[in-house]
Amino acid sequence: MKKIILLLTVILAMSLTINSKTENTTMIPGNAEIVKCPYCGTEKELMTLISGNTFDAEYWSDNKRIAPMLPHVSPVQKCPNCGKYYFEHKNRHGESKNTSFDCGELTFSEWKEAYKQFLAEGVGGDEMTNIQFWVVQSYNDYFYRNSIISVKPSEEDYQLFSEMVVGFIESFDWKPVKHPLLKAELYREANCMKECKEVLESIPYDDLEDFEKSIFNDIKRRMESNDNIVFKLSV
Repeated sequence: MKKIILLLTVILAMSLTINSKTENTTMIPGNAEIVKCPYCGTEKELMTLISGNTFDAEYWSDNKRIAPMLPHVSPVQKCPNCGKYYFEHKNRHGESKNTSFDCGELTFSEWKEAYKQFLAEGVGGDEMTNIQFWVVQSYNDYFYRNSIISVKPSEEDYQLFSEMVVGFIESFDWKPVKHPLLKAELYREANCMKECKEVLESIPYDDLEDFEKSIFNDIKRRMESNDNIVFKLSV
């Protein structure tokens, strides 16, 4: 599995460019992708797109993009028959003549189950690094991006979240990342304010682009007020 590209500001810059080119492009589904459960052999069909757009997309400080007209298939799928979890990219079996709007998105509870399953199976390296990050994003989805359910995280859930953040930060290769704003942000969300401050102080502020400075200032302001909640970026 390719390592996730997690340069927050680079992705944001690319997204701003894409917005200007794709906001008028219609979302058109393609032939459904067939995936097959490696445990029981059950197949299911997932969405593909011929075209989409980023109109009304939201960008969040944990590197999450939510684009209603450009949805993405979950990288981990849950078998509807046996309930086991598997990597989508490893279990593709051609395409169907049908179309599908199923992306196989997992809930936070399901991501926790998937993490425990993969951990028990000895999954490691880049794959585990990616899983840790997806658990982090799903936690924020459930507790802070969900406009329908208002639930405070339990101590157990927040402890898991913090462990996933620290595990991800320690295992991800940050060397190619010139301005690790995402690293500072994740430390802030895990309530590691000292580490967040150290990362921010290591970033040459004057070298940042204007939109990077805006993100930097937002992270710093929230850190100084001991705010550890993910936030929507102003773009």
